Amino acid sequence: MSNRTTPDGEDIPAMQRLYNRIWLLAAAAIVFFLVAYVGWGLLDLLSLPVR
Repeated sequence: MSNRTTPDGEDIPAMQRLYNRIWLLAAAAIVFFLVAYVGWGLLDLLSLPVR
């Protein structure tokens, strides 16, 4: 699949390469929490009774 290897000649797993990208993980966490809280807020607003 990929030709990224360690100095020992072993392949680096895809998830390990993802975990090594700290800024990508930080951005993904921010996007996840933003979507979760906005979704939760919209669900809360839509569940209010209408007079």
